[in-house]
Amino acid sequence: MKNLKKIKLKTLTKEFIADIEKEITKIALNTVNEKQKNFRDLGLTINATFGRFGYGKKFSGREIHVSDCFTAGYHSSIYFSVDYLNGEEFHDGDEGDEGYCIDHLDIWDCVSNNLISKKGYLIAFENEVDLRGVIIQLVNELYKEATEILQILRS
Repeated sequence: MKNLKKIKLKTLTKEFIADIEKEITKIALNTVNEKQKNFRDLGLTINATFGRFGYGKKFSGREIHVSDCFTAGYHSSIYFSVDYLNGEEFHDGDEGDEGYCIDHLDIWDCVSNNLISKKGYLIAFENEVDLRGVIIQLVNELYKEATEILQILRS
């Protein structure tokens, strides 16, 4: 849970979490679109997708909604992946999960210490410029990783 700060659940609303998720998704998609040319020059594309998921019995077998955001086990992130232009998954060719060019940025995480107490963790950023810098750094790291994988594949 890097880049997350502890938040008292009583100080937030579900609407606030939804707004933060939407705003961060918008910034991530805009940043990816701006950086897309660099990846296309390599024959690749970078994708950013918002996702919510939940751990535990309360979430088993059902779609997760922002209304669940104060339920222990709720988690939201932006997921980044690099693929070939034709949509085929991009990886280093080795067996296993390690060779894929993927990363994520956590937005909100609600956890339980025990059966009674819950904590929330929200992405830590000062302003939109700060958040954009975090996303650009992540995308640049994926570009560097993709370049290295391509060099390995071509050798």
